[in-house]
Amino acid sequence: MKRDWAAIIAIASIAAAGCGKGTAELSIATVGDTMAYDVSSLTVKSGQSVHLVLTNRGTSQVMKHNWVLVQPGHEADIATAAISAGEAANYVPRGDANVLASTSLASAGATSEVTFTAPATGSYPYICTFPGHSATMKGTLVVTP
Repeated sequence: MKRDWAAIIAIASIAAAGCGKGTAELSIATVGDTMAYDVSSLTVKSGQSVHLVLTNRGTSQVMKHNWVLVQPGHEADIATAAISAGEAANYVPRGDANVLASTSLASAGATSEVTFTAPATGSYPYICTFPGHSATMKGTLVVTP
């Protein structure tokens, strides 16, 4: 009988964990030395804590990358402002309300990570803001209720 209760409690705990918002653990990587992410769409729940790890799988030391989540329709604005922000700021314009979350630059073979709270329900673009990369290094974060 004790074993039955233990099994019931274990199943209930697993079910409860799946129903909650908990932390979403996301991974995204670059495709070798190309200017592309290996994932073009990620999904999380609104208000959920999100921990994203970017892995730069490149081998060329000049191919640095980041991951920047932006307000829809502002990708080009952020990519342009990133150039002025410069490498010291990870090519991320600080204080810009259209930047929702970002990693630092990841050099070849390195990782970079960020933890943030998922925005309201909707679809949000993510881009690499290293100069010249945003045209091909992009995707969508889908935020569900």
